[in-house]
Amino acid sequence: FFAMSPALAVQSGGRMGGSFSGSSSRSSSSSSRSYSTPSRSYGGSSSYSSGYRRGYSSGLSSGYSRRPSVTVVSPSYYRRPFLSPFSYGYGSPGVVVANPNPFSGLVFFVGFCVLASTLLSTVGSSAADTLNSATSQSVLGPGVSVVELSVALDVPDRDSPNSILSALDRLSRTARTDSRVGLQNLSSQVAMELLRRRDSIVAASSRGKHYRDDSKAQRDFSNLSIEQRGKFQRETVNKFGGVDYSEDRVRALPSAYDSQATSAVVTIIMMIDGDSTSNQLSKRVNSMRDVEGMLRSIAADAKAESCLRGAEILWTPEESNDFLSMKDVYADYPDLRSV
Repeated sequence: FFAMSPALAVQSGGRMGGSFSGSSSRSSSSSSRSYSTPSRSYGGSSSYSSGYRRGYSSGLSSGYSRRPSVTVVSPSYYRRPFLSPFSYGYGSPGVVVANPNPFSGLVFFVGFCVLASTLLSTVGSSAADTLNSATSQSVLGPGVSVVELSVALDVPDRDSPNSILSALDRLSRTARTDSRVGLQNLSSQVAMELLRRRDSIVAASSRGKHYRDDSKAQRDFSNLSIEQRGKFQRETVNKFGGVDYSEDRVRALPSAYDSQATSAVVTIIMMIDGDSTSNQLSKRVNSMRDVEGMLRSIAADAKAESCLRGAEILWTPEESNDFLSMKDVYADYPDLRSV
């Protein structure tokens, strides 16, 4: 490339993207969780109370019984043994052995029932969580992935209809970033455009991370976007969520450094359900075959049902009077590896 002065370093960048909530199947599954606590009924209470009444009345019929001590009554003839559900010991004609606290058995029984009910409720809730997690898993696997792929390309003629910069310009005019389907098509199409220009790719870097926590995944997605956008001094194309935030273009005078040849960097950032995409992009880029596999994964996974939650396509340079050398590229994208 033609040597450029530091003053002519890249100024502009482009951005397209959008962000949406989780897929409808996952949302409906998670929102339909309900936990029922087993009803607490103690069927033995009536038998205990009736037994107490019968035992207590029988004791009185044969003599006098006083609580809470043991009382010996008159030796009247007692036909049946006396047994109270609230006492321990035995009864014989004229003799009753009573529990000093006749209600301790009832208190213990009620406490046991409450503990059993709590344990059953906890086990039921855990089973429901496990079932819902299994049913809410996406076709791309469990959890959420946040991935990033940056690709540097050699662009001999930026104004050529076949250059990657011309292709991105066309997509920026027609892409629908206000719908999930539009964002899916955009992400998949950009990956395909890069695949078709694999012979122009000179360097690449990738990153992939899997999350169980949706909020952490969202933060990581936002941080990656901010990091990449911070490399642009202005965003002359900025279309996000169906809204055009593009800045005014700067009309530059012709320069002796003007050239149709430039380097370009295209970055794809995605937040997508499952672990399939992150498993692919978490690998280190060592060859062109690795880059091709990652681009194929993005192109396919982006259109899988409603798994795509958010995506951003960023590229530089965007304005026709901005140019990049490979020195500029490696200065702003130090993680790039030559392929």
